[in-house]
Amino acid sequence: MHPHRSINRLLATVILYGTMTSCIYDYDNCPPEQKFTIVNDWTEAPDASPGGMAYIFFPEEGGEPWRFDFPGTVAGNVPLPVGRYSFLSYNDDTFNVAFREDDGYYGYTAYTRETDILYSLPAKDREADSDRPESEGEKVVECPDMMWGCAYYDFSLSYEGVNYIPYGTENSGTDEVFSPKFILEARQKPLTPHYTCRVEDVENLSGVKSLGAALSGMAGSLVFCSGERTDYPVTLPFNMRRADERSIEGDFHSFGLPDSPDRPNVLYIFVVLKDGRKFSYRFDVTDQVRKAPDPMEVTVVVRGLKLEESEIEGDGGFDVGVDGWITIIVNITS
Repeated sequence: MHPHRSINRLLATVILYGTMTSCIYDYDNCPPEQKFTIVNDWTEAPDASPGGMAYIFFPEEGGEPWRFDFPGTVAGNVPLPVGRYSFLSYNDDTFNVAFREDDGYYGYTAYTRETDILYSLPAKDREADSDRPESEGEKVVECPDMMWGCAYYDFSLSYEGVNYIPYGTENSGTDEVFSPKFILEARQKPLTPHYTCRVEDVENLSGVKSLGAALSGMAGSLVFCSGERTDYPVTLPFNMRRADERSIEGDFHSFGLPDSPDRPNVLYIFVVLKDGRKFSYRFDVTDQVRKAPDPMEVTVVVRGLKLEESEIEGDGGFDVGVDGWITIIVNITS
């Protein structure tokens, strides 16, 4: 991970929460600085609730970036040496997301680590069977957390004010903004689309001990400055739960679809019955995923799933002697 200068987390965090004008990162040998104010615009994400946001400035001449962290949705005053920078920000409270930072502003990338296709099942119901369900040969990775952020490729700080080009207008001919009041407006927006998957008209749901799911054909990473999503597809496992007596559902965040998707989006449902038998069901939901009206809020619905009846009544018990997955491909009615 990039060092972001030298760090004195404990002392600076106390200062940050006490004054809301300092940064978590404490830099040595600082050149003369000019203070300015970062103001977040949450118009595109009015319900955003990050635990905190990171604000990173990449000097035009290269070298280590300057990073400032503020709790919640409100930023504040920060000092920087005068000069030109690229700027990006994102919420710093993520758990599953990792970052590639060594390539600077243009290569700053969010991704998630590899996991197991059955990660969505309770640990006691995930057996290391050699014939467990496959994931179309794709890498299986964790789902990212909800993320918000923005990126400006050109930010200038002088003793007269700040200049920058608003987010999303880099190629529109929009004039850059000049603020003699030293205010940088960061226009934050959602970065990780939200997916909801629902299976309706499910038969014999009462015989199910545990549920899991996964969706294939998804993007594995996100480049902050461009919004580019990698072309290599990945499979994302996620939790599934009973919605009612005849339906199951689950939801998760993702980096969306690859920029040039060439693999189908397959919804897997993993079912462990009370008698220990294990089934996986495959639904091709490519059309629903690709044609979603809002790519940031995607809902996939499939109907008609007849599960096997459990041979054990009540809560039952998991028979560790029963292994192997039976995979069933379902022609869906959507």
